[in-house]
Amino acid sequence: MEKLSHAYIVTSASETLRNSLSLQLAARMLCSSPGERPCGVCRDCRKVSTGVHPDLSIIRRLTDDKGKEKRDILIDQIRAMSADAYILPNEAGGKVYIIEDADTMNVNAQNAALKLFEEPPENVSFILSTANPEKLLVTVRSRCALLRRNAEEEPESGDISAMAESFLQCLAKNDAPELLLWCASREGADFKTAGEFLNAVKKRLTDMLCHRRDVLWSDEMRTMQLIELMDRCLEYLKVNTGVKNIFGLLAVRSLPERETRK
Repeated sequence: MEKLSHAYIVTSASETLRNSLSLQLAARMLCSSPGERPCGVCRDCRKVSTGVHPDLSIIRRLTDDKGKEKRDILIDQIRAMSADAYILPNEAGGKVYIIEDADTMNVNAQNAALKLFEEPPENVSFILSTANPEKLLVTVRSRCALLRRNAEEEPESGDISAMAESFLQCLAKNDAPELLLWCASREGADFKTAGEFLNAVKKRLTDMLCHRRDVLWSDEMRTMQLIELMDRCLEYLKVNTGVKNIFGLLAVRSLPERETRK
């Protein structure tokens, strides 16, 4: 399976949600199952879920003598992480480091992390969990794949769920003419429906990447590119780009290039 990235930014306004997604992604990276990952039942998955996996490290702000959390993640913590990253894993095929509240790394710490992200050790991955990814250095963000989950998402209606599932099944077939017809038939949707649809698709794609459940294709790069496409379409909706144009963009950008040329 193609490996997309050695570094991810997981962001959500909800601390519980982003930490949960980070652990799910870490389990997927360390899972020893020969099938879908994370399997949830292998030794590695169980140890990640209980927080005792020796190849998973969580970096967080230190506390002072009074138990008060310090303001920053310090450069010495990142240097220690860097030194540990070059030590072979204990049990799994690789190592994973989760940096909680990564935006609290001071500038020196971020620059030290950047050097590690630019030339990471083999089979070592990093997950930066943060509510404020824009506070990270641009150079750090450019080395990471972004996974965003909105905490304020409203429950999906049955129609939106069916629409999102139908779209993803259409993509799984890699049939450009069928995708074109599917998108053309939805061009009359209103702005609210289009936005709910895009968020529903993005949620499922993120779950595919983190949970490895209901996987429709094995190419992680394709999944990540589709997440970015959904984000781009949502941004276009915010500036009142027509729904017809949104579905037109989905029709020509949702399949790998070799498929759209058929």
